[in-house]
Amino acid sequence: MHGLFCRHVHASLYEKFCQDRIRSDGSLSPGGLRLGERPAPAAAAGRSAAADVAPPAPPVSAAQLEQLVDFVHSSRRLLVLTGAGCSTESNLPDYRSPSGAYSRGFKPMTHQLFMSGPAAQSRYWSRSFAGWHQFSGVQPNAAHEALARLQRGNWAAGGFITQNVDRLHQKAGAAGVLEIHGTTHEVICMGCGEVTPREPFQTRLADLNPEAAAAVALAAVSSDDAGRLVDPGEDGGLQAARNPDGDVEVSRQPDGDLELPGGGEGFVVPPCERCGGVLKPNVVFFGDAIPPARAKLALAAAEACDALLVVGSSLMVWSAFRLAKAASGARARVAIVTAGPTRADDLAEFKIEARAGEVLARLAAQPELGLPRL
Repeated sequence: MHGLFCRHVHASLYEKFCQDRIRSDGSLSPGGLRLGERPAPAAAAGRSAAADVAPPAPPVSAAQLEQLVDFVHSSRRLLVLTGAGCSTESNLPDYRSPSGAYSRGFKPMTHQLFMSGPAAQSRYWSRSFAGWHQFSGVQPNAAHEALARLQRGNWAAGGFITQNVDRLHQKAGAAGVLEIHGTTHEVICMGCGEVTPREPFQTRLADLNPEAAAAVALAAVSSDDAGRLVDPGEDGGLQAARNPDGDVEVSRQPDGDLELPGGGEGFVVPPCERCGGVLKPNVVFFGDAIPPARAKLALAAAEACDALLVVGSSLMVWSAFRLAKAASGARARVAIVTAGPTRADDLAEFKIEARAGEVLARLAAQPELGLPRL
Protein backbone atom coordinates (compact mmCIF):
# COMPACT_ATOMS: atom_id res chain seq x y z
CA MET A 1 0.00 0.00 0.00
CA HIS A 2 1.32 3.42 -0.87
CA GLY A 3 2.02 5.78 2.05
CA LEU A 4 0.56 9.19 2.77
CA PHE A 5 2.17 11.16 -0.02
CA CYS A 6 2.02 8.52 -2.74
CA ARG A 7 -1.71 8.03 -2.30
CA HIS A 8 -2.13 11.67 -3.26
CA VAL A 9 0.20 11.78 -6.25
CA HIS A 10 -1.39 10.65 -9.51
CA ALA A 11 -0.33 7.04 -10.12
CA SER A 12 1.04 7.61 -13.61
CA LEU A 13 3.03 10.63 -12.44
CA TYR A 14 4.54 8.71 -9.54
CA GLU A 15 5.37 5.72 -11.73
CA LYS A 16 6.98 7.98 -14.33
CA PHE A 17 8.99 9.63 -11.57
CA CYS A 18 10.17 6.28 -10.25
CA GLN A 19 11.09 4.98 -13.68
CA ASP A 20 12.86 8.10 -14.85
CA ARG A 21 14.63 9.29 -11.72
CA ILE A 22 15.20 6.52 -9.18
CA ARG A 23 18.14 4.19 -9.67
CA SER A 24 18.31 0.70 -8.18
CA ASP A 25 20.54 2.02 -5.37
CA GLY A 26 17.85 4.44 -4.22
CA SER A 27 19.45 7.54 -5.71
CA LEU A 28 17.96 9.80 -8.36
CA SER A 29 19.16 10.17 -11.90
CA PRO A 30 21.54 13.08 -12.72
CA GLY A 31 19.99 16.41 -11.88
CA GLY A 32 17.73 14.81 -9.28
CA LEU A 33 18.00 14.33 -5.53
CA ARG A 34 18.76 11.35 -3.38
CA LEU A 35 15.70 10.23 -1.42
CA GLY A 36 15.18 12.50 1.55
CA GLU A 37 17.86 14.93 0.39
CA ARG A 38 17.04 18.61 0.00
CA PRO A 39 18.01 20.63 -3.09
CA ALA A 40 20.75 23.24 -2.98
CA PRO A 41 19.55 26.61 -1.62
CA ALA A 42 18.09 28.87 -4.26
CA ALA A 43 18.54 32.37 -2.91
CA ALA A 44 17.56 34.08 -6.12
CA ALA A 45 14.28 32.23 -6.35
CA GLY A 46 13.37 33.05 -2.77
CA ARG A 47 14.13 36.72 -3.14
CA SER A 48 12.44 37.21 -6.48
CA ALA A 49 9.24 35.83 -5.01
CA ALA A 50 9.29 38.14 -2.00
CA ALA A 51 6.31 40.09 -3.27
CA ASP A 52 4.20 36.94 -2.91
CA VAL A 53 4.27 37.05 0.89
CA ALA A 54 5.76 40.39 1.98
CA PRO A 55 2.92 42.78 2.87
CA PRO A 56 2.68 45.97 0.80
CA ALA A 57 4.15 49.05 2.46
CA PRO A 58 5.23 52.55 1.40
CA PRO A 59 8.95 53.34 1.10
CA VAL A 60 10.71 54.87 4.07
CA SER A 61 11.00 58.65 3.88
CA ALA A 62 14.24 60.60 4.31
CA ALA A 63 12.91 62.12 7.55
CA GLN A 64 11.99 58.68 8.96
CA LEU A 65 15.39 57.30 8.06
CA GLU A 66 17.16 60.23 9.71
CA GLN A 67 15.10 59.67 12.86
CA LEU A 68 16.04 56.00 12.92
CA VAL A 69 19.73 56.75 12.36
CA ASP A 70 19.69 59.14 15.30
CA PHE A 71 17.86 56.55 17.42
CA VAL A 72 20.53 53.91 16.81
CA HIS A 73 23.50 56.30 16.92
CA SER A 74 22.49 57.88 20.23
CA SER A 75 21.93 54.57 22.03
CA ARG A 76 24.60 52.80 24.06
CA ARG A 77 22.81 49.50 24.73
CA LEU A 78 20.48 48.99 21.77
CA LEU A 79 18.45 45.76 21.96
CA VAL A 80 17.05 44.39 18.68
CA LEU A 81 13.87 42.27 18.72
CA THR A 82 12.73 40.69 15.45
CA GLY A 83 9.62 38.83 14.32
CA ALA A 84 8.21 37.08 11.27
CA GLY A 85 8.02 40.33 9.28
CA CYS A 86 11.80 40.29 9.16
CA SER A 87 11.71 37.14 7.02
CA THR A 88 8.86 37.86 4.60
CA GLU A 89 11.33 39.25 2.06
CA SER A 90 12.97 35.83 2.09
CA ASN A 91 9.57 34.51 0.95
CA LEU A 92 8.58 33.12 4.34
CA PRO A 93 5.06 34.25 5.25
CA ASP A 94 4.22 35.97 8.48
CA TYR A 95 1.08 35.20 10.46
CA ARG A 96 -1.09 38.29 10.75
CA SER A 97 -0.61 40.46 7.64
CA PRO A 98 -3.24 40.43 4.84
CA SER A 99 -1.09 37.91 2.94
CA GLY A 100 -0.03 36.03 6.07
CA ALA A 101 -0.67 32.42 7.02
CA TYR A 102 -3.71 33.17 9.19
CA SER A 103 -5.46 34.88 6.27
CA ARG A 104 -5.23 31.57 4.37
CA GLY A 105 -6.79 29.65 7.22
CA PHE A 106 -3.53 28.17 8.52
CA LYS A 107 -3.74 26.82 12.06
CA PRO A 108 -0.36 26.14 13.68
CA MET A 109 0.14 23.04 15.77
CA THR A 110 -0.43 23.59 19.49
CA HIS A 111 1.64 21.96 22.21
CA GLN A 112 -1.42 20.29 23.70
CA LEU A 113 -2.47 18.76 20.38
CA PHE A 114 1.05 17.57 19.55
CA MET A 115 1.35 15.83 22.91
CA SER A 116 -2.13 14.27 22.61
CA GLY A 117 -0.79 11.17 20.87
CA PRO A 118 0.89 9.50 17.88
CA ALA A 119 -1.75 10.60 15.35
CA ALA A 120 -1.08 14.31 15.93
CA GLN A 121 2.67 13.72 16.00
CA SER A 122 2.57 11.84 12.69
CA ARG A 123 0.48 14.59 11.15
CA TYR A 124 2.90 17.28 12.27
CA TRP A 125 6.10 15.45 11.31
CA SER A 126 4.76 14.41 7.89
CA ARG A 127 4.14 18.05 7.01
CA SER A 128 7.36 19.27 8.57
CA PHE A 129 9.35 16.54 6.80
CA ALA A 130 7.81 17.57 3.48
CA GLY A 131 8.56 21.25 3.99
CA TRP A 132 12.09 20.97 5.38
CA HIS A 133 13.95 20.79 2.06
CA GLN A 134 12.50 24.19 1.11
CA PHE A 135 12.49 25.80 4.54
CA SER A 136 16.09 24.95 5.40
CA GLY A 137 17.25 26.27 2.02
CA VAL A 138 15.76 29.74 2.43
CA GLN A 139 18.37 32.49 2.40
CA PRO A 140 18.69 35.71 4.45
CA ASN A 141 17.40 38.94 2.97
CA ALA A 142 18.61 42.53 3.23
CA ALA A 143 17.09 42.93 6.71
CA HIS A 144 19.04 40.02 8.19
CA GLU A 145 22.25 41.13 6.50
CA ALA A 146 21.88 44.73 7.66
CA LEU A 147 21.22 43.73 11.27
CA ALA A 148 24.27 41.43 11.25
CA ARG A 149 26.34 44.33 9.91
CA LEU A 150 25.10 46.67 12.65
CA GLN A 151 25.87 44.03 15.26
CA ARG A 152 29.43 43.61 13.96
CA GLY A 153 29.83 47.37 14.24
CA ASN A 154 28.79 47.18 17.93
CA TRP A 155 25.62 49.16 17.23
CA ALA A 156 23.46 46.54 18.97
CA ALA A 157 25.36 46.18 22.23
CA GLY A 158 22.18 45.47 24.21
CA GLY A 159 21.60 42.10 22.57
CA PHE A 160 19.74 40.38 19.78
CA ILE A 161 16.44 38.53 20.33
CA THR A 162 14.25 36.90 17.70
CA GLN A 163 10.83 35.30 17.73
CA ASN A 164 11.71 33.49 14.48
CA VAL A 165 12.61 29.82 14.26
CA ASP A 166 14.29 30.00 10.83
CA ARG A 167 17.90 30.82 11.84
CA LEU A 168 18.21 33.34 9.01
CA HIS A 169 19.91 35.82 11.34
CA GLN A 170 22.68 33.31 12.00
CA LYS A 171 22.97 32.53 8.28
CA ALA A 172 23.54 36.25 7.71
CA GLY A 173 26.37 36.25 10.25
CA ALA A 174 24.68 37.44 13.45
CA ALA A 175 26.09 36.04 16.70
CA GLY A 176 24.61 35.40 20.13
CA VAL A 177 21.01 35.49 18.89
CA LEU A 178 18.53 34.55 21.63
CA GLU A 179 15.79 32.48 19.98
CA ILE A 180 12.95 32.90 22.45
CA HIS A 181 10.66 30.55 20.54
CA GLY A 182 13.40 28.02 19.76
CA THR A 183 14.28 26.74 16.29
CA THR A 184 13.15 24.13 13.79
CA HIS A 185 16.83 23.35 13.15
CA GLU A 186 16.92 21.25 16.33
CA VAL A 187 14.91 18.33 17.72
CA ILE A 188 14.21 17.87 21.42
CA CYS A 189 13.10 14.79 23.34
CA MET A 190 10.14 15.42 25.62
CA GLY A 191 11.34 12.62 27.88
CA CYS A 192 15.04 13.14 28.60
CA GLY A 193 15.40 16.67 27.16
CA GLU A 194 18.24 15.78 24.76
CA VAL A 195 18.63 18.29 21.92
CA THR A 196 19.98 17.07 18.58
CA PRO A 197 20.45 18.62 15.10
CA ARG A 198 17.56 18.41 12.64
CA GLU A 199 19.40 16.95 9.64
CA PRO A 200 20.10 13.48 11.11
CA PHE A 201 16.43 13.25 12.14
CA GLN A 202 15.37 14.09 8.59
CA THR A 203 17.48 11.15 7.41
CA ARG A 204 15.80 8.84 9.94
CA LEU A 205 12.37 9.98 8.74
CA ALA A 206 13.35 9.39 5.11
CA ASP A 207 14.64 5.91 5.89
CA LEU A 208 11.42 4.97 7.71
CA ASN A 209 9.14 6.58 5.11
CA PRO A 210 10.73 5.85 1.71
CA GLU A 211 7.57 6.48 -0.29
CA ALA A 212 7.09 9.85 1.40
CA ALA A 213 10.74 10.67 0.68
CA ALA A 214 10.23 9.85 -3.00
CA ALA A 215 7.16 12.10 -3.21
CA VAL A 216 9.01 14.93 -1.46
CA ALA A 217 11.84 14.58 -3.96
CA LEU A 218 9.24 14.71 -6.73
CA ALA A 219 7.87 17.95 -5.31
CA ALA A 220 11.40 19.35 -5.20
CA VAL A 221 12.24 18.62 -8.83
CA SER A 222 8.77 18.96 -10.36
CA SER A 223 6.95 22.01 -9.02
CA ASP A 224 5.64 25.17 -10.58
CA ASP A 225 6.11 28.72 -9.30
CA ALA A 226 3.13 28.35 -6.97
CA GLY A 227 4.61 25.19 -5.44
CA ARG A 228 2.11 22.73 -6.94
CA LEU A 229 3.27 19.34 -8.15
CA VAL A 230 3.46 19.24 -11.93
CA ASP A 231 3.85 16.57 -14.59
CA PRO A 232 6.32 17.02 -17.46
CA GLY A 233 4.22 16.90 -20.63
CA GLU A 234 5.27 15.01 -23.74
CA ASP A 235 6.32 18.29 -25.33
CA GLY A 236 8.58 19.09 -22.38
CA GLY A 237 6.18 21.61 -20.89
CA LEU A 238 4.87 21.55 -17.33
CA GLN A 239 1.27 20.69 -16.55
CA ALA A 240 -0.55 20.53 -13.25
CA ALA A 241 -0.88 16.98 -11.92
CA ARG A 242 -4.62 16.38 -11.66
CA ASN A 243 -5.38 13.87 -8.93
CA PRO A 244 -8.77 12.41 -8.02
CA ASP A 245 -8.88 14.65 -4.95
CA GLY A 246 -7.28 17.72 -6.58
CA ASP A 247 -3.76 19.00 -7.01
CA VAL A 248 -1.34 18.54 -4.13
CA GLU A 249 -0.93 22.05 -2.82
CA VAL A 250 2.55 22.68 -1.46
CA SER A 251 2.01 25.76 0.66
CA ARG A 252 4.93 27.08 2.70
CA GLN A 253 4.12 28.16 6.26
CA PRO A 254 6.02 30.38 8.74
CA ASP A 255 7.17 27.35 10.75
CA GLY A 256 8.40 25.51 7.66
CA ASP A 257 5.80 22.79 7.14
CA LEU A 258 3.74 22.16 4.02
CA GLU A 259 0.01 21.73 3.82
CA LEU A 260 -0.50 18.30 2.23
CA PRO A 261 -3.60 16.11 2.30
CA GLY A 262 -3.78 12.85 4.20
CA GLY A 263 -3.37 13.99 7.80
CA GLY A 264 -0.09 12.12 8.29
CA GLU A 265 -1.80 8.72 8.24
CA GLY A 266 0.80 5.97 7.97
CA PHE A 267 3.78 8.30 8.48
CA VAL A 268 6.27 6.65 10.86
CA VAL A 269 7.92 8.83 13.52
CA PRO A 270 10.79 7.25 15.48
CA PRO A 271 11.22 7.69 19.23
CA CYS A 272 14.24 9.17 20.98
CA GLU A 273 17.23 6.87 20.52
CA ARG A 274 18.37 7.62 24.04
CA CYS A 275 15.24 7.07 26.13
CA GLY A 276 12.40 6.17 23.76
CA GLY A 277 10.59 9.45 24.41
CA VAL A 278 8.53 11.64 22.07
CA LEU A 279 10.53 13.85 19.71
CA LYS A 280 9.38 17.32 18.67
CA PRO A 281 11.09 20.27 17.03
CA ASN A 282 12.87 22.45 19.57
CA VAL A 283 10.20 25.10 19.11
CA VAL A 284 7.82 26.71 21.58
CA PHE A 285 4.46 25.73 20.09
CA PHE A 286 1.35 27.79 20.70
CA GLY A 287 0.03 26.92 24.13
CA ASP A 288 3.50 26.05 25.44
CA ALA A 289 5.71 28.15 27.71
CA ILE A 290 9.16 29.55 27.01
CA PRO A 291 11.75 27.72 29.13
CA PRO A 292 12.20 29.79 32.33
CA ALA A 293 15.95 30.32 31.89
CA ARG A 294 15.45 31.62 28.35
CA ALA A 295 12.59 33.89 29.40
CA LYS A 296 14.72 35.28 32.23
CA LEU A 297 17.59 36.10 29.86
CA ALA A 298 15.25 37.90 27.45
CA LEU A 299 13.60 39.92 30.20
CA ALA A 300 16.96 40.90 31.70
CA ALA A 301 18.12 42.17 28.31
CA ALA A 302 14.94 44.22 27.91
CA GLU A 303 15.31 45.78 31.35
CA ALA A 304 19.00 46.59 30.81
CA CYS A 305 18.81 48.22 27.38
CA ASP A 306 18.54 51.96 26.81
CA ALA A 307 16.80 51.54 23.43
CA LEU A 308 14.69 48.79 21.88
CA LEU A 309 14.34 48.41 18.11
CA VAL A 310 11.45 46.13 17.12
CA VAL A 311 11.66 44.83 13.55
CA GLY A 312 8.91 42.92 11.77
CA SER A 313 6.80 41.98 14.77
CA SER A 314 3.24 42.80 15.70
CA LEU A 315 4.13 41.93 19.32
CA MET A 316 0.72 40.31 19.67
CA VAL A 317 2.05 37.34 21.65
CA TRP A 318 2.79 38.04 25.31
CA SER A 319 6.32 36.62 25.18
CA ALA A 320 7.34 39.45 22.83
CA PHE A 321 5.07 42.22 24.08
CA ARG A 322 6.31 41.81 27.66
CA LEU A 323 9.83 42.64 26.44
CA ALA A 324 8.67 45.92 24.88
CA LYS A 325 6.70 46.67 28.02
CA ALA A 326 9.69 45.90 30.24
CA ALA A 327 12.02 48.06 28.16
CA SER A 328 9.59 50.95 28.22
CA GLY A 329 9.08 50.47 31.96
CA ALA A 330 12.85 50.76 32.43
CA ARG A 331 12.69 54.08 30.52
CA ALA A 332 14.31 52.76 27.38
CA ARG A 333 13.33 54.39 24.10
CA VAL A 334 11.28 52.18 21.78
CA ALA A 335 11.17 52.32 17.98
CA ILE A 336 9.26 49.99 15.65
CA VAL A 337 9.89 49.09 12.02
CA THR A 338 7.06 46.91 10.71
CA ALA A 339 4.18 46.94 8.26
CA GLY A 340 0.84 47.02 10.08
CA PRO A 341 -0.36 47.65 13.64
CA THR A 342 1.42 46.34 16.72
CA ARG A 343 0.43 45.80 20.32
CA ALA A 344 3.06 48.32 21.45
CA ASP A 345 2.26 51.24 19.16
CA ASP A 346 1.48 53.44 22.16
CA LEU A 347 4.85 52.61 23.76
CA ALA A 348 6.91 53.60 20.74
CA GLU A 349 8.69 56.91 20.35
CA PHE A 350 8.13 56.49 16.61
CA LYS A 351 7.12 53.81 14.14
CA ILE A 352 8.08 53.25 10.51
CA GLU A 353 5.56 51.28 8.47
CA ALA A 354 7.78 49.99 5.69
CA ARG A 355 9.49 46.79 4.63
CA ALA A 356 12.29 45.80 6.98
CA GLY A 357 14.74 44.98 4.19
CA GLU A 358 14.51 48.40 2.58
CA VAL A 359 14.66 50.31 5.86
CA LEU A 360 17.52 48.39 7.46
CA ALA A 361 19.65 48.19 4.33
CA ARG A 362 19.53 51.98 4.06
CA LEU A 363 20.10 52.33 7.80
CA ALA A 364 23.23 50.15 7.80
CA ALA A 365 24.62 52.08 4.82
CA GLN A 366 24.50 55.46 6.59
CA PRO A 367 27.92 57.09 7.15
CA GLU A 368 27.18 57.68 10.84
CA LEU A 369 26.99 53.90 11.35
CA GLY A 370 29.72 52.94 8.91
CA LEU A 371 32.49 52.75 11.49
CA PRO A 372 32.34 50.47 14.53
CA ARG A 373 31.24 52.05 17.79
CA LEU A 374 34.16 52.31 20.20
